[in-house]
Amino acid sequence: MDYQIELRDIEPIRAAFIKYKGIATQANKVFPNVFKSIQGKANGAPFFCYYVMDQKSKMGEMELCVPTAETPNGNGISVKEMPRIKAVCVTHIGTYETMNNAYVAIDHYSRENNLTLRPPFREVYIKGPGMFLKGNPKKYITEILFPIKEEE
Repeated sequence: MDYQIELRDIEPIRAAFIKYKGIATQANKVFPNVFKSIQGKANGAPFFCYYVMDQKSKMGEMELCVPTAETPNGNGISVKEMPRIKAVCVTHIGTYETMNNAYVAIDHYSRENNLTLRPPFREVYIKGPGMFLKGNPKKYITEILFPIKEEE
């Protein structure tokens, strides 16, 4: 897949979130709790914020986030303001299993353009499996945002 990579300013966003440490593919077992805590009142696409990710073991430290104006009702779920960032952005269409190709493209682009990427990076789930229906994994749309360190 050819990726269109672009630099974009990402606006600040308020999100309900829960911290998660473990196997990344298991995070979706915990994620519904964030939606429940805000009675499903999201005002944007949900996303994961990755602080640490080990590609081999798939173990990571992340925050599972849902943009919302609501105040979550506990259960370890908090609210935070995500700051404005400048980021390298790429949209991946297809299954999560092939998403690594997008990361390779970002890595290549950032090296070619002498950009310093810094955590946390985000995977924004524009279209993915729903709460009830799996949907077609070939049509999943995930936007990957990597904040870049701005030159002082």
